[in-house]
Amino acid sequence: MINVNDFHGKTDSEVIELAMQNLTGDGILVIPPRESDIEPERKHWLIDRAILIPENTTVILQNCMIKLSDRCRDNFFRSANCGIGIDDPQRIKNIHIRGEGFCTLQGADYPRATGDSSKLLARPCPYYKEDMVKYGYWIPEEKRAAGELGFWDMHDHSYGTDIGKEGQHQKGDWRNIGILFANVEHFSIENIRLEDYHAWGITIENCAYGSIRKIDFNACMSKEIDGLRQNMENQDGVHVRKGSHHILITDITGRTGDDVIAITSWDTPGCEFTPGCEIGSFQALPCHWDKQNYDVHDIIIRNVIAYSQLCWVIRLLASNNKLWNIVIDGVIDAAVEDAPHRQYSGTILVGREDYPGAVHAKDSMRNITISNVVCNARKGIEVHGYLKDSVITNVCNRHPEGSVIAVFRENGLDNVATGCLCASGENPVFEYKNIPESPAV
Repeated sequence: MINVNDFHGKTDSEVIELAMQNLTGDGILVIPPRESDIEPERKHWLIDRAILIPENTTVILQNCMIKLSDRCRDNFFRSANCGIGIDDPQRIKNIHIRGEGFCTLQGADYPRATGDSSKLLARPCPYYKEDMVKYGYWIPEEKRAAGELGFWDMHDHSYGTDIGKEGQHQKGDWRNIGILFANVEHFSIENIRLEDYHAWGITIENCAYGSIRKIDFNACMSKEIDGLRQNMENQDGVHVRKGSHHILITDITGRTGDDVIAITSWDTPGCEFTPGCEIGSFQALPCHWDKQNYDVHDIIIRNVIAYSQLCWVIRLLASNNKLWNIVIDGVIDAAVEDAPHRQYSGTILVGREDYPGAVHAKDSMRNITISNVVCNARKGIEVHGYLKDSVITNVCNRHPEGSVIAVFRENGLDNVATGCLCASGENPVFEYKNIPESPAV
């Protein structure tokens, strides 16, 4: 086992990279850095670029913090098979990140970019409506004067110091993801806390036979910078994407800005081919929708005690692909009283109608088991798409205005068994919204 502190470099990134280059076994140990003569008060690692994990490597973090520097526009960790200039990341196996003790990954004080590939950078980028009226320079003057701001006025920009800099992409991209694994078999990520990360916390693309466990999130879609609460979009917790299968996600705690856990299989018809890790894209793998099967299946989610600031605790989304064999067991929506999520979003979302290009086929989500769930939002479980051959049981919603299950289509449930459902007071257990059928039926 290589100890990072046995190596020397001009920067922390150089030190860690030298250790990676000199691996003699299968692992590398990261403990708090030795005291610096230049910065004796700093007790954490400060990195300028992602730590790349090669095949057959275990990274062990022991009671340490790794922080992104203000120069860094990159991930904390990334599987070494992907990055700028790698158009088609090849399959690698056996990579692991394991925390021992209290281990934290923390975003930059002044992030160069935040948010996904649809978010424009802004600085300042106010989070509160009253500050947006004062400082949201992209908002038309008549809207600002009236104080009548729509949802996207508040959420189409995200903080970034790269705003207006020549040669720098002016939207977010895959480099804003905290931990990014792509095309990896046999992997694990465990016992880590992620704070104020720049977009999605952990993303796996087309990965298999792995686990994500004991992860604590601390993000709320914003951060105070220079005395102003700044907007930081798309701070999902765990995102499972594009063909991933046989994954265990367990013991997830804390709060996220966006969805705590999202399981998605998304295909846009007619999408042009794009290479992997293209600047401006939010994915590490190339777009081969017409050639590759991107169904997501055989996923277990257990023991979640967490909440989203604005969105859902768990989101399932399939469009032109399928989700199947998904088990969700043991979820407590831990939302605090003033979290917007309690009023505007909910605990579990199955499909979503208003995504551009979304097509919900009747067999797109099947063999889904949802059990032992405590909701704490006006929207408990909402089925916007179609759910087939599934079970929903032992669910209660403690929100004073909340239902347990809302079905948005006349035929939204097909061979779905339900039982032991409980809503607070006289609220309905079931609600039927009866929106139009999907064009894919």
